[in-house]
Amino acid sequence: MSAAIWKLGDDPIGDRPTFLAHALTMSLRYGPGPWPAEAGELPDEPPRPANGGLHFPSVVRDGVESHHFGRQDDPDALADVVALLSRLVTGPPDHADLVRLHERLAATSALGIADELIEQIRRGELPGDRLHVVARHLAEYGTRREAVKIGLVLIGACGEESDRELLLLLGALEEFTLYAVLALVRTQTDGQRAVFELARRVQDWGRIHAVERLKDCDDPDIKAWLLRDGFRNGIMNEYLAHLAATTGELYPALLEPDVDAGLLDSAGEILEALAEGGPAEDMNDYPDAVPAMSRWATLLAGREATLGRLNSLLTIHGFLQDNQDEPRWPASLRRQYEELVAESRWPELTLAHLADPDDPRFGSALWAAGRLRLPVLPQITTRLERRPLDDFVWWHAMNMAGPAEAAELTALAARLLPLADLANGPGDHFGFGDNFAADRVLDYVVSGLQPFPGTGLPLIEVALRNRVTRVRNMALRTLSAWPVVPDQALDWVRQAAAVEPNEHTRTDMETFLAGGELS
Repeated sequence: MSAAIWKLGDDPIGDRPTFLAHALTMSLRYGPGPWPAEAGELPDEPPRPANGGLHFPSVVRDGVESHHFGRQDDPDALADVVALLSRLVTGPPDHADLVRLHERLAATSALGIADELIEQIRRGELPGDRLHVVARHLAEYGTRREAVKIGLVLIGACGEESDRELLLLLGALEEFTLYAVLALVRTQTDGQRAVFELARRVQDWGRIHAVERLKDCDDPDIKAWLLRDGFRNGIMNEYLAHLAATTGELYPALLEPDVDAGLLDSAGEILEALAEGGPAEDMNDYPDAVPAMSRWATLLAGREATLGRLNSLLTIHGFLQDNQDEPRWPASLRRQYEELVAESRWPELTLAHLADPDDPRFGSALWAAGRLRLPVLPQITTRLERRPLDDFVWWHAMNMAGPAEAAELTALAARLLPLADLANGPGDHFGFGDNFAADRVLDYVVSGLQPFPGTGLPLIEVALRNRVTRVRNMALRTLSAWPVVPDQALDWVRQAAAVEPNEHTRTDMETFLAGGELS
């Protein structure tokens, strides 16, 4: 029986808009992608935590699990899905059976059954044309994300060239990119180019999933794109930097006689990400690391000073300083970077950005100022007077502060922050989200007071009464780091312990009052 006869009809499967309709709306509104954040607000989006807790989208879960924990197999779900699928494709096309399959998939992690499901399909005798009909129906009409993911998985197992546009459209939603990429690789004769097309439509976990499938490609267009833009993503460039440096052939590209500004900048970002290290291969895994770093520094010496280039330079320099005892990194390379960092143009550039409190690169310049050891408290103060809830600036300021600067910063915080409103607890809030901006600033300031005994006591009093559990914990840890704790601060901790709602924090408070060490 052919797929043309064996049909499931056009009935919806669930009671919500389909993901395909959402993708079509985004495509009509914004083009092929990347799409703005609203594209991630999917039709079955669960409610956000009411207590400011961390929202952990399933696209992040899939990304983290696939990269760091391996898949968590679910044999019971797999057995149920295979049984439902077998019943559906070996009998008459029953919409009720399709609904049952859809609902079982909705309660299943696609990542936990995808690989084994494909293996069972390959070993079994299920008719491919009927499977393809079911796969397309789940992908096009599904109203639960895990069911749509399995629809894409099934397309990968039995799909056709004609599925390309559907895969590219749904794959442009980051939630489905991983599954669409794998289906493109398996169904398209030019799988590499198809994945390349999708990779340019996404920017976060989807970009990572897509670019990883371009490893060792030999297409010159793709290799050039990897070097200039493909490694960039909204999660961490470190995930893709090594792939870009190796597959994209970074060092040979830097040896070309006409290295333009764009390549110089992207090469610096790739080397910076390799120097940072992290979740993937890093500088230690890059065979051409030494000549590539040296060549980039040589090129930078005669080029315009920009903040992006400075931050790359400082990160690579820091890596060489931290690893100066490792024989792989020659002293001559470290000296080359030391001489480059010592050039007067870099402090001048940094201070020029910090002179304007509204400069969009103020935060990047502040980071550079810290690495260059520039005294910039007046610029920080001006910025915070304009933007008192800029928690990034507060964090850097406290980390750069000595005793005098810490005293000035805490006085500034006491004046700029709504302290009466911040004594708003105790609660058991996590502190994520825009509504907790002032609480986060209080957290960073109080956390930064550990090296400065006796400084910022009014802020510590407020922090012990704050709604965010972490803020109270950090106030307690700051006090525990001081060799002598004022009696009034001990009284504040006693009062806080009497009403503390978090059991672990209350135990820590009682331990502190008893003279013990915090856990």
